[in-house]
Amino acid sequence: MSYRFSMTGASLLVSEFVHLAGQFVAVDYNLGKLSSGDLDRDRAGTRRREFGELKLRLSTLSKDEINYLNSASLENQRMVAFISCVRLYRILQEFIDEVVLYKIQAFDYQLDSMDFNSFLYNKSIDHEEIVSLSVATKKKVQQVIFKLFEQAGLIDNVRTKRLQVPFLDYGIKTIIPESEHKYLLNI
Repeated sequence: MSYRFSMTGASLLVSEFVHLAGQFVAVDYNLGKLSSGDLDRDRAGTRRREFGELKLRLSTLSKDEINYLNSASLENQRMVAFISCVRLYRILQEFIDEVVLYKIQAFDYQLDSMDFNSFLYNKSIDHEEIVSLSVATKKKVQQVIFKLFEQAGLIDNVRTKRLQVPFLDYGIKTIIPESEHKYLLNI
């Protein structure tokens, strides 16, 4: 199974993601009927790139999750958007599984660039596609992953990178499978 690094093309984009989810419901859950014109962007290239990523993320959600997304609080919308990223980007999922959850279990709530660099180096031993990434792309992947954490409310900011374990209310606990609560740092 290979890694997808296209997350560098779009951050969490919560309001755009929710807007696209609303359009998705309006076209009776038919991804083929969505259009990049549904996003309000000045530059066509940016609009196409972000639309492509958001559409892929949307495809990871169930109808129930999409309906919930459209009516949830902003905090819960962020969490659902983040879960869609975890499902789509294997590198993000494995970083949480192999580094972040371990740190939380050890009561170490401080992430740093070295955590990600070590993780990526260890992954590159078995995965040629990581070895072939340029230094700039590796740096961009790291920046976007930390930005996703920040925008989801799972770290305080991208500078200090202090982990924050969110409270999961009843709505989010019931809509997101229990096996995925750990990706919202609830273990």
